[in-house]
Amino acid sequence: MSFDFSQTYLYKIHRLTNSLDTIFDTTLRKHADISLSQFTLLLSVNQHQPTTQRHVATFLGVSPGAISRQVEIANKNKWISIQTPPDNRRSQNLYITAQGEAMIATGIAALEKRVFHIFDDENIQTNLMRHIERLQKNIDCL
Repeated sequence: MSFDFSQTYLYKIHRLTNSLDTIFDTTLRKHADISLSQFTLLLSVNQHQPTTQRHVATFLGVSPGAISRQVEIANKNKWISIQTPPDNRRSQNLYITAQGEAMIATGIAALEKRVFHIFDDENIQTNLMRHIERLQKNIDCL
């Protein structure tokens, strides 16, 4: 019995995810001078600030070590600031800076102009989001 893995949902979702990551990363690097990893870090800090590296790592589904490296890069580029709360010297809070907000705007504009137009039909967007959310909900139950 022959099993064609390339025809499974698992393989097709894997390929789709990799393709989107590659397209987003290439577009962001070329037109906004930022990697997809840095861009998603900025988006998550912006959405959850003040936040911690641990929270961002959990939110993005990556290791604390991977986030630590990305935070160093973003801080060096002045896209985020790191502050120690006076009541907990062992903790650090992350905040987006004005430069980080500008980078987010630049990245979103690059993606809107060069990628997101393939999803410009509202019905397609609505249906796609509904299916993605249901799939994620089902996967979260595993």
